[in-house]
Amino acid sequence: MTRRQGEQPQWLNRVYTRIVHPLFERRHYQGFTDRLRRYQRMEGLSLQANRELQWRALVRLLQHAYDTTSFYRHRFEAAGLRPSEIASPSDLERIPPLTRDDIREHLSGLQSNSYRAGELSHAATGGTTDTPVPLLRSREAVREKMAIQWRFNSWAGFLPGDKVFYVWGARQDFSENPSWRWRLYDRHLMRQVYAPTSLFNESVLESYRQSMNRFRPRVIYAYPTPLALFCEYLRDSRKPYQRPRTAICTAESLLPSQRRVIEEMLGCPVFEHYGSREFAMIAGECERHQGLHLNTAAAYVEFLPFAGSEVEGLHELLVTDLLNYGMPLIRYRINDCALLGPEQCACGRGFPLLGQITGRVTEVFHLANGDSVPGISLHRVITEDCPGLRKIQLIQDTLHDFRVRFVPTRTFAQADLATLRSRLGQRFGESVHWTFEQVADIKRERSGKTRFCISYLTRPAIRRDEGSTGEPGRGPTLPGG
Repeated sequence: MTRRQGEQPQWLNRVYTRIVHPLFERRHYQGFTDRLRRYQRMEGLSLQANRELQWRALVRLLQHAYDTTSFYRHRFEAAGLRPSEIASPSDLERIPPLTRDDIREHLSGLQSNSYRAGELSHAATGGTTDTPVPLLRSREAVREKMAIQWRFNSWAGFLPGDKVFYVWGARQDFSENPSWRWRLYDRHLMRQVYAPTSLFNESVLESYRQSMNRFRPRVIYAYPTPLALFCEYLRDSRKPYQRPRTAICTAESLLPSQRRVIEEMLGCPVFEHYGSREFAMIAGECERHQGLHLNTAAAYVEFLPFAGSEVEGLHELLVTDLLNYGMPLIRYRINDCALLGPEQCACGRGFPLLGQITGRVTEVFHLANGDSVPGISLHRVITEDCPGLRKIQLIQDTLHDFRVRFVPTRTFAQADLATLRSRLGQRFGESVHWTFEQVADIKRERSGKTRFCISYLTRPAIRRDEGSTGEPGRGPTLPGG
């Protein structure tokens, strides 16, 4: 029997699942196969059975946090509450939500004393307007979260060993100047190629088209805004390009217009994933596309009605991490909002649904020379060296005039603005004029969206290459996509 061209042989997926990933990425993949099987079995349980397992996991975590962290012991006692007394969601609501400021000010108190410092891995929050804050994770949590990530990936048809083309903005996830050994490892063993999204112009987008054609990926994993821009370039350039088998969008809200252009140009289904630096994967779409499934083993999510919203049924999310015992995050204010969906999906998986994530919105900045800078690629790059800035919002008024609204911390100094100005200059060039505005806070809009980037310009059309050929409005694709 012949195999459909472009389809990955199952034996290769098994080799990567059982041998390659556990051997070469042991920190993330130890016990990988058993974890995958456990989470697959959970999908077959009823919704009620998974909710009961989730509540028992929550109670265990609350007791652990009370017993091993000074922060939560004080927080529980201040609320006149003990973990053993929490028997319902209404009891849980007596615990105040955890904020990023809490983490900044009480990092040592949040660390569990049942772990030595060397046993925890370091990370940092992502976010929209807030500057990153440090995080600590247990090794077991990292491995559990990786297995959950791959279960969500499998729903989208992305399996270990598949070639994946990342249209990606988080620079900490890949090397900007890799050695030849790392390039060999990344491309040929891990079978992944990164297309950075920090700057887009016709030359950059064309280089990504050529790279994708050479690599022939089965999967595209991307931020939706840069991927939509790339797909618009593929449409307008009319040049041949390789089609993947599936596309996964994450890190910001996937807008209906973006989904349409991505599906039209790539000719494959698009799946939305919802996660964060704090929690990794929280929810993801299945093949029915009826909403995002919440993995009840990974997180306990609360939905608070968003007061004063112009969107009916909008809820703010509070998330409790059920896996990370090294630094418990309980009722964490993740600064995202969502619309509720139907309780259960027609696919039959025993995980509840939420509807559309509405809290993350970024825009694209357009420069006088024709370059574009996707806002989603900027956040960590321009803020990681500015500890005195708690929140930041970038606003473009004209091609040459930008504003930075910022909320200072108690340690703020003018040197933070000098550093920020330098970082922005590296990204935008010398033709842009920056104005800095100190504000008391940067609040979420009535729509529930938190906007890190705002542009008051209309995006100019990408210039077409008139010498190319192909069907008008749609680029030809390479065979085997």
